[in-house]
Amino acid sequence: MKENLEQYLKFKKGEIRMPTHLKPQKELSGKLYESAFMERITRTPIWIPQVLWLTISTVFFWIATTKTEILPYYILILGIAGFVTWTMTEYIVHRFLYHTESNSDVLYDIQYKGHGFHHLYPKDPERLAMPPVPGLVLFSIFFGLFYLLLGSYSLAFFPGFMIGYNCYITIHYFQHVVKSPMYKPWKKLWKHHKAHHYSNPYAAFGVSTRLWDYVFGTMPQKSKKAKPTN
Repeated sequence: MKENLEQYLKFKKGEIRMPTHLKPQKELSGKLYESAFMERITRTPIWIPQVLWLTISTVFFWIATTKTEILPYYILILGIAGFVTWTMTEYIVHRFLYHTESNSDVLYDIQYKGHGFHHLYPKDPERLAMPPVPGLVLFSIFFGLFYLLLGSYSLAFFPGFMIGYNCYITIHYFQHVVKSPMYKPWKKLWKHHKAHHYSNPYAAFGVSTRLWDYVFGTMPQKSKKAKPTN
């Protein structure tokens, strides 16, 4: 929307510290929908999607191993490829869908409901992972695309992709509810995501890995003081 685009441009010029539509609020939680039903199905304790995606991934790997003629080391390679593909998907969606500012009301609605609300209330523990209902719809579409491209090989590729997603939601959850660990690689990852929320929402798009931010030059820079405005 126009106001968001103006805020983005001011932020890029260093005139403001954070765009209003991405500025964390003091409250722990907010209301996304007026409907109590919609509010309920768009919230979830983290363990529900974790168990769901782990179960689905296990079933798919079992099918690939016992019901197809795919060789075991191919299954391993395909699973790893699926995992890496998820990390790239995570980066692309986060950067180009959730943080592309434009005057499109449709895009803004997707951004706000899918991600912007999380920026406003980043510590709400029940909005740190996609709930099961929309998740099942979305990942059914992903599997359909993989099957069209890979055929039966998708039975090994898809669970690797889903394990990548499961790692992502788990890491993301702990980044928001647990203090930064002392182990240096984890500490850097925690700091990376904190920079995205509190310093520069247009950088540090990787959550489960910083790899693609290095590759595409979107590592966060040290924050600069905003210029005084009249």
